[in-house]
Amino acid sequence: MTTTRLVAGAGALVFALAATATITYFATRPSGMSLGIPSSLTAPPAKTFVLTGVLTIESDLSGVRTDGTGTTDSACQGTGGYSDLTPGTAVKVSDGAGHVIATGSITSGTAQTSYLYGQNVVTGCQLGFTVNDVPDGLPSYVLTISHRGDQFLPADRAHAPITLTIGG
Repeated sequence: MTTTRLVAGAGALVFALAATATITYFATRPSGMSLGIPSSLTAPPAKTFVLTGVLTIESDLSGVRTDGTGTTDSACQGTGGYSDLTPGTAVKVSDGAGHVIATGSITSGTAQTSYLYGQNVVTGCQLGFTVNDVPDGLPSYVLTISHRGDQFLPADRAHAPITLTIGG
């Protein structure tokens, strides 16, 4: 009689394991079906913002190349010692620990000119830049354009258009 109880107990255990495995399979392998997890248990999407600004190269034609017209609205980019400052150049935003959290690029350049001695003279180039999807809520950010060094920005300054100058 003891043997019969042991066999019945083992059969019940096998049945319980089989039932548990079936339940576990349906709960973890939905094959495209929703598990019905309440949305309150999933992480909300992170808030982000767009960091924008202008980097001005203050230089004559030795540091700036224009599209040839030499007028105030001419397209321009860096040349010579500033040849890394052109549309498409990488712009990185990092957190305080140095982890890159968003990337963008220089988007365009507009020549700066002055009227001297009866003609327009190129005196610089304003390069716009944009970095999308910068995570919001950090106390500070680090902005790096090309290899030109880090600009440390408190959060309130990172949310406003940034103005940087090089050369001169």
